[in-house]
Amino acid sequence: MKKNRFGTYVVDFDRWILFSYIALCLIGLVVMVDITSVQSSMGYFYKQLIFTIFSVIIAILILYAFKFEKLRFTNTWLVYIAIIMLIFVLVRGSTIKGATRTINLGPLHFQPSFFARIALVFFYASVLDKKNELLRQTKNILRFPENFPELTLLTLVVFGLILVEKHLSTIIIAGMTLMGMLLYAGIRKRILIIILAIGMISGGLVITKGDSFRMQRMRAFKKYSLFFPERDLSQSGDSDYQVRESLTALTSGGILGTGISRGRAKHYYLPEARTDYVYTIIGEETGYIGAMVVFLLHCTLFFASMRVAERQESMYLKLLAAGMAMNIFCNVLVNTGVAMSILPPTGNTLPFISYGGSALLMDSIAVGVILNISAKRKET
Repeated sequence: MKKNRFGTYVVDFDRWILFSYIALCLIGLVVMVDITSVQSSMGYFYKQLIFTIFSVIIAILILYAFKFEKLRFTNTWLVYIAIIMLIFVLVRGSTIKGATRTINLGPLHFQPSFFARIALVFFYASVLDKKNELLRQTKNILRFPENFPELTLLTLVVFGLILVEKHLSTIIIAGMTLMGMLLYAGIRKRILIIILAIGMISGGLVITKGDSFRMQRMRAFKKYSLFFPERDLSQSGDSDYQVRESLTALTSGGILGTGISRGRAKHYYLPEARTDYVYTIIGEETGYIGAMVVFLLHCTLFFASMRVAERQESMYLKLLAAGMAMNIFCNVLVNTGVAMSILPPTGNTLPFISYGGSALLMDSIAVGVILNISAKRKET
């Protein structure tokens, strides 16, 4: 039992969540040492090891040190801080591969868009709790911006800044998460369908009218996806290289895989093997079974977290736990979907597995929040 500053002892918490989280982090380290051992240096592994240790410590600290019901007054400020950081990265951030998303902090690189996703979950949980009855009574989509101006305005500002950073995958994952929270909070389904339609139309316009690389990715998806049986594979280009190599690696893995350290894709055949396509490396070297183990661990984390949400009496804590769980799991679905060409290629990491400190830290904070909500406490 550990006493926190609110005068309570944590006597129990959901151990399935902690087990899944630690297991995924350890798998991530194994995969990272496997990939970096055949690439430029082991430096990426050592950095990821430090990121992992620090992130786990933060998650455990959040479990024991906070009580979120008493901190909800900070939720709006979290979104304001996220907006300031998103503006700052556009002014002083580093541009990598044509996208400006990163703030350099000495040897560390931080992507504010990951923080913005977490901030929006806190903010939505607070607003939807306070206005839950109004949400259920809202019958017209035109009344939604009037009844929820803070959600509408701040979400558009955050999404607009992230779009300028050319990080569409973050908008997609955040949008899925926030719509999931609206559904969980009791929004009328026809309003949610209209919001979804507006989002899909806006996304289509961004893809077709925006930067050309997005249309190239869509063409690559259409070319290799099983959803489009009549496709021409005779012509190849740089835009579909990653999709082709990912599918080649996954199919070569079979049921049991080629064996750890024996994969071909990580030998620079597949760009972004440490990040966007790390699930492909797992599928190639450990096969269908290994890939399913990783996916089932993510499923265990998600469903255990949703069970925690269902057990809460406070609507705020229900929404907060569910939102954090959706934020992680939607990311998983997008990443694994891209690796298997179920979804168009887009740049996003696999939670707890891919290389990267920003994503790992933010996802670990989400786990810490869920663990904190699951905790049973005893008053001193």
